Amino acid sequence: MTESNRQYAYLSFTGSFDPADITARLGVQPTETWCAGDLNPRNQRERSFSAWHLRSRLPEDSDLEAHVKDVLEQTVSGASVVEQLAREYGGCMQLVGYFHAEYPGLHFEREMVAELSARGLSVDFDLYYLYSDRRETTS
Repeated sequence: MTESNRQYAYLSFTGSFDPADITARLGVQPTETWCAGDLNPRNQRERSFSAWHLRSRLPEDSDLEAHVKDVLEQTVSGASVVEQLAREYGGCMQLVGYFHAEYPGLHFEREMVAELSARGLSVDFDLYYLYSDRRETTS
């Protein structure tokens, strides 16, 4: 049986800063933060930079476009602050997809592209097509 696709998006700021300062400026609670020097729980190495992430609230079976819209909606009242932070820390909309069943493609309407641009955000695509015919023929 093939696994279901999983996908999500999150807003990311990385650099040399105190994540609490970004939270205070933006007025939105992040999903995840860390500071330079904190231990990475996956490899027990010190992190070399600070990070502030705000993830979509939607289930992982929602399409990527919906995830991006949700993240943008969470920060709509602070859109100008996002733009300032993006200039300072290279703000990025991160898209992550693990595609097991089918590769659904991706389409952003002009308005979404304009909104990402107005906020000064780059977009990073981490999309993995993990389907294998071999898995379907083994028992």
